[in-house]
Amino acid sequence: MRYRLAVLLLSTLLSACGGQSGRQFPVFFQPYDANLDLQAQEAVHQAAAFAKAHPLMPLSIVGQTPYMGVEVDTMSGQRTQSVLNALLREGIGRMRIEIVGSDRLLDPNGMPNLPAQRVDIHVGF
Repeated sequence: MRYRLAVLLLSTLLSACGGQSGRQFPVFFQPYDANLDLQAQEAVHQAAAFAKAHPLMPLSIVGQTPYMGVEVDTMSGQRTQSVLNALLREGIGRMRIEIVGSDRLLDPNGMPNLPAQRVDIHVGF
């Protein structure tokens, strides 16, 4: 009986998530700028739409910083804060968003050096 309940609960959770493992949305910035340009705003909008369609998936903002959380004294912290504010404006609840610092990001094509101009939004990872 417990086995059937566990299987039923697991299948319900998987179907609620759409059976998807999640997506990553890179948000690129211009050098020395923490403002979202049109391309960055579109990336945040797509991430928010995906997150709204999958409300049970966790959401995290991964900034290029050695600090956990938001360090607004750094360019990376300011960029992370810009992405956070944009997600909040899109209607994503603050309690759902985790902010993570990383000093080892790669660009989507696996090339080093671009991470400093990027913040990633992970939905479902």
